[in-house]
Amino acid sequence: MKKHPSKKHHYLPRYYLRGFTNSGDGFFVYDKQGDKIFETSPDGAFFENNLNTVTFKKGDSSDFLEDLYAHIESQSWESLDNIRKSTSKSPIERLDKQNLFFFLLVLHWRLPGNRDFVEKLSEKAFLGNNEIDYFTLNSKSGKEVPRETIEAIKNSDGFKKSLKLLLPFAPFLKDKDWGAELGNWRFLYTGDGASSYIVGDNPIVTKGDYDHDPVNCLKEFVFPVSGRILLVNTDRPISSGTPPEFVIRFNIAIIERAQRFAACQDKKFLESLVKMYVQFGKTGTIINGMFDILENIKVGELPI
Repeated sequence: MKKHPSKKHHYLPRYYLRGFTNSGDGFFVYDKQGDKIFETSPDGAFFENNLNTVTFKKGDSSDFLEDLYAHIESQSWESLDNIRKSTSKSPIERLDKQNLFFFLLVLHWRLPGNRDFVEKLSEKAFLGNNEIDYFTLNSKSGKEVPRETIEAIKNSDGFKKSLKLLLPFAPFLKDKDWGAELGNWRFLYTGDGASSYIVGDNPIVTKGDYDHDPVNCLKEFVFPVSGRILLVNTDRPISSGTPPEFVIRFNIAIIERAQRFAACQDKKFLESLVKMYVQFGKTGTIINGMFDILENIKVGELPI
């Protein structure tokens, strides 16, 4: 019996989102567009209908990309669980870091905030562009592929959406030293084990210098692994804990970077963060200020 294509496609995986829920397996979501807060669950948030549905020329559709995302994500869940169970005194295995790195690359390119740039990169495909020259188009006969065929493929709905799953391989194929980046990673844990970090629809908070570079997009970033663990990657690894104001600054940065939604398990905490976000005046200095705090932390040698 033919499988009916799925419709509800999450750009933030539900398994990941469960790291931010309360004891009732739910959380509160702030909608920037509607300026309102509502209660829901990972099933009912951070998704778009038919986001990964591919429509073919004859009008048929397929959700094969959604199946691919589910398969790729599942390879990372054991490592994500290992990291989420870790403490400041338990070392994290390199393999778990590598799996998380690939998960973050896949996540980066599927986020709604990067949709327009993926579209621009698709226009450069098969033209020898250095950014994405690690995949090519060849004919079975060995002859040059006709220009009209290339254009038809590049302009197809299937290719544009599939490119989001090709871009994550860029660091592995273009940078022989990609693994060295993991040496700068530092995991920050909340002191009381409470859920102090929130999540948004653009949760990889970057400095903005390399966001659209397939090879270097994750050179410097801050990412909430769960409500109690934050991953910090800077070009000079931090060597000590962050000051209390950093937690607030990061959470407001999540709201600032979000296209529309941010979520937290505690409604009152989320309400206070929204008020502070408004008080900052949306000046564009929130994220820079967060990285300034990290820059000012003394650099030293810590075990990796």
